[in-house]
Amino acid sequence: MCIQSVTLGRLMRFGALGAIGFGLNLAITIALTEVLGAPEELAFAIALAVVFIFSFLTSRYLIFVDAATADPRKQFIKFAVSSAAFRGAEYVCFLLLHTVLGIGYLATIVGVLGVSFLTKFVAYSNVVFISDGEAP
Repeated sequence: MCIQSVTLGRLMRFGALGAIGFGLNLAITIALTEVLGAPEELAFAIALAVVFIFSFLTSRYLIFVDAATADPRKQFIKFAVSSAAFRGAEYVCFLLLHTVLGIGYLATIVGVLGVSFLTKFVAYSNVVFISDGEAP
């Protein structure tokens, strides 16, 4: 199998599981709020935590399967740090493009999240989810 098809397959799975994570976040928040009567703030925080774990596990075992034999603790730490860095960078880019440059907020969100999606995929492929033998 050629490298391009492996990368494209991973990218498609990465996108699909990202969409599933989004839906899961909504479903958990709605269920906790509407069914169990939890405050919205708590429900969303729980949903974010669950989806964070979901994203790590699906990335490790379904997307970057060749790195699933590496130390999961090291990968989890790298995943957590990179996730926080991406959220911060997304917000800073949003502020720069929308607030400073005056680009419409919807276009900014689409652009920032689109670039972030591709950048995350590259970072996860080359830094986070690598086998122990590939570590720099």
